[in-house]
Amino acid sequence: MISSASFFLALRYLRPKRSLVSIITLISVLGVMLGVGVLVVVMSVFKGWQVEFKKMLLGFEPHIVLMQDARFTGQVPEGSPPPFRSNWRDVLKQMQTQPGVISATPMAEGMVAARFGKSDPEGVELFGLKQGADNALLAKLTKHRIAGEFDLKRDNIIITDRLAKKLGVKVGDTLSILASDTIRQMIRDLRQAEEQKDATKAAAAREEIVVVPKDLTVTAIIRADTAGERCYAPLHVAQELFNLEGDVSGIEIELTDPDAADRQAMQWIETEKLPADWRPRTWTDMHGFMLQNVENQQSLMYFLLFFIMLVAAICVMNTTITVTVQKRREIGILTALGSRSGQIIALFLAQAGIVAILGIISGLIGGMTVLYYRNDLRDFITARTGRDFFPQDIYFLSEIPSQVHAGDLSSICGLAIILCLMAALIPAWFAARVDPAVALRD
Repeated sequence: MISSASFFLALRYLRPKRSLVSIITLISVLGVMLGVGVLVVVMSVFKGWQVEFKKMLLGFEPHIVLMQDARFTGQVPEGSPPPFRSNWRDVLKQMQTQPGVISATPMAEGMVAARFGKSDPEGVELFGLKQGADNALLAKLTKHRIAGEFDLKRDNIIITDRLAKKLGVKVGDTLSILASDTIRQMIRDLRQAEEQKDATKAAAAREEIVVVPKDLTVTAIIRADTAGERCYAPLHVAQELFNLEGDVSGIEIELTDPDAADRQAMQWIETEKLPADWRPRTWTDMHGFMLQNVENQQSLMYFLLFFIMLVAAICVMNTTITVTVQKRREIGILTALGSRSGQIIALFLAQAGIVAILGIISGLIGGMTVLYYRNDLRDFITARTGRDFFPQDIYFLSEIPSQVHAGDLSSICGLAIILCLMAALIPAWFAARVDPAVALRD
């Protein structure tokens, strides 16, 4: 009965009339609606961005790359014992038998300069891979193909659409490729030639510098926004470019559970499944800081949006204060008739709860509507202002992602109700302490 009476009176006080209370109540509902709607949109977009960004990284990045330590290579001082250096083929066979490993394949990586015709050379990262049905990384990359076929058996190369646009090439064109080490060696040789005081010797040294680029045919083009900026070539071509002479830069490993990459790599080290001259590099080592940045931005955004909800709660407090001032006489009558302080407080808390619920429902509807038309709204704003507030080159996604979680919606609704009730509690408590004789006399 107490609850029914409180809600009955709260609804009567909130009934639309041509008064200041109705306007303030409407502003309070709009404040809660905007706070809830903004929280729904921002939390869903950030959650979707985090999920899609992680999915995008796992769509082209190797889960684990085993690299042989450079300290175990190079010249050995005379009289010193030769350093331990394991054979990469033995390591490859060992990794292929490990539980949780889908595929383990040799690879070669490095930086190269690509050029087409008379265009300026473009520096790109090149992966040398071995084609085969057991290479899970190649299977992932095929999902990003725009044109051509994946052929890594001959002198071919797979490039991104962004690089193809810069160089002005298409499938079937031939690129001239130079490894970065070759370019650096050429620069060193030129400097040594310039340091020659004898002009004849300097000219002879320059004539001996001959750099022959490797011609590779473009067989496929992949999307850069979903597959990164990396290019791919056959393993034997990369070994030739990087002067590996049958050796490899590392072993690329794909796992059944990519999230377990760090744990799996640590387990191999602790159980000595991985030789001492090899070290793992996981996909989180390469891009974990970017995911951490997303989480940090998400936390900061939630902190800022909390104040939006706080402002909405203050609007509810203003409504409660206005009602308690205008209904001072009615409060005195209720107290004189025997209403307890708890019943008076419940009356105004019910009023704040109704405002909060109306604002939450409106905010959820508005937020879901914005999420549904989010990409259309982005295109409209971009067309009107000329600025893209979700640029692809920064967020690495062509569309605004969205991921709505029931837990997030529950948190938003719960936060809105708690803040509104807490904001209304203070003026309601003061209203319950009013002396009925004073209230009736006023």
